[in-house]
Amino acid sequence: MSGTPPGRSVPPEEIQAAESKHEVDVLAVHRHAFREAGDPHEGAEHGPWWFWAAAVAALVFGGFYMGRFSGAFTGEAAVHAQPGIEARGPGAPGAGAERVDGAAVFSGRCAACHQGTGLGLPGVFPPLAGSEYVNGDPARLARLVLRGLTGPVTVAGAQFNGAMPAWADQLNDAEVAAVLTYVRSHFGNGTGAIGADLVARERGTTANRIAPWTTPELPH
Repeated sequence: MSGTPPGRSVPPEEIQAAESKHEVDVLAVHRHAFREAGDPHEGAEHGPWWFWAAAVAALVFGGFYMGRFSGAFTGEAAVHAQPGIEARGPGAPGAGAERVDGAAVFSGRCAACHQGTGLGLPGVFPPLAGSEYVNGDPARLARLVLRGLTGPVTVAGAQFNGAMPAWADQLNDAEVAAVLTYVRSHFGNGTGAIGADLVARERGTTANRIAPWTTPELPH
């Protein structure tokens, strides 16, 4: 029948009654057809307001947390509090900075080669325990860490011939100071702390240095 919605059936007796009067009350027939509920339609529905509010709050919190604690996704090891060492930007000492844990820097940067024991690997990586470089001139040690070392070197009576990477672009002054202070007070070493101001000075002094040091070039 024209005008009847798809899927709706008009009872035959209704049609017969109308036809017996030689007329069809279209409105009456349609009113009867629409008494039935429509077929369900599948589609997107709006979720409850509290769900969307919680989702937005989670996104905001997640963005804040990642921005605050991810370290800008540089892959650097996390650092934790340790009294006396302040974290500063590379080559630019500043006030109000976070404090750095030298043990954490060592674990993330140095232990892979020098080992967690500080004994290194014989013939491959020199030890930090009993090292004349670790326990010697602090300025020489800072320069070595900042700009790297290559070629033969004798440490604790043993010869090594390898390369140490430069850390000037990876660690700031306070991180270098913290890790050097850590190695100079662990692994049987008992020499004094190194301050971030000394590291900053050596960073500036060696700013034009591109190639790693060789042993003869380092001050003794």
